[in-house]
Amino acid sequence: MIGRALIFAALTAMTLAGSSWLHAQPPVKGQLPAVKSSLQPATLADYANQIHRLQAVAAACAQKAAACQSPAHIASQKVRLGAGASFNARYEWFHAALASAKTRRDKARAAEMQAVGRRLSADLADAATPPVSAANFAVARQRANAILAEKEFVTADRQSLTEPIFAWLAMWMDRALMRMAAFGSHAPWIGPVIEYGLVCLACVLLLLWVMRSARQQRLHLRLEAKRQIEVTDERVLNWMHEAEQHAARGAFRDAVHCLYWASIVTLEGRRLWLPDRARTPREYLRLLDPASATAVLLRRQTLSFESIWYGLRPAQQSDYEQALTLHRQLRSA
Repeated sequence: MIGRALIFAALTAMTLAGSSWLHAQPPVKGQLPAVKSSLQPATLADYANQIHRLQAVAAACAQKAAACQSPAHIASQKVRLGAGASFNARYEWFHAALASAKTRRDKARAAEMQAVGRRLSADLADAATPPVSAANFAVARQRANAILAEKEFVTADRQSLTEPIFAWLAMWMDRALMRMAAFGSHAPWIGPVIEYGLVCLACVLLLLWVMRSARQQRLHLRLEAKRQIEVTDERVLNWMHEAEQHAARGAFRDAVHCLYWASIVTLEGRRLWLPDRARTPREYLRLLDPASATAVLLRRQTLSFESIWYGLRPAQQSDYEQALTLHRQLRSA
């Protein structure tokens, strides 16, 4: 747990350093701020007429690149709907689409203008939809409030104990990054120095964690070696005894299964591998020297075991006797 905490702290520090260095980079030269266009007052009919003009321009642009010119008379609008309601219709996206389509090939330009046409058609359909009356809106609001008052939404606004803590940590990290970015703008060299320093620190912490884990693993092996040797014989005898019981009842499939695991436990007792029940039979074979006599015997027993246990092949007494013979040969090998 200590090693994981150290690695997490190091990676977090690396992220903070990288972010501060990125914030410290000077702005790109030639980058202009976005220009906020003025809104011209218009009625819903004016808005619909302008949409039709834009559709015509998009259709012409789809035919040839020379027609992809932004009309000078197209301006953003503030459309009045009546009863004091209105919405803003901006067309900067349309001008940008024309500028982009001008440099594209015919097929790509046509596809992009088709997408523009679909967006304009959707805007026109929205404009044709009658506005929602105040009475209908009040009814919809009541229905929404009734739904939100149901049991499953009661705790939607509640916070757990950890949420304010994580929110405070996020705000603190954001303020720290902003201060580091402000400092880095005056000293551009500080970002790389902190970044590389924290990378080195993370590598040192990772190396210490690996060394500590390896030392604990060696200690664990020394403590478990004697106990494993003593327990192995008892486990093998238990598997064999269970196999004999299954064979006496005629359950030869279960008997072959027990003899296979008796062989696996026997080889674990010889320290050929560490116990791990997540391994497959083929993975046990890959842990042995293919040319060794032990690997040859275990391979024969594994093939018979897989065809019976996983392949659902009916097991006979001869299969049980063969598995017992292979197990005894493995124990004496």
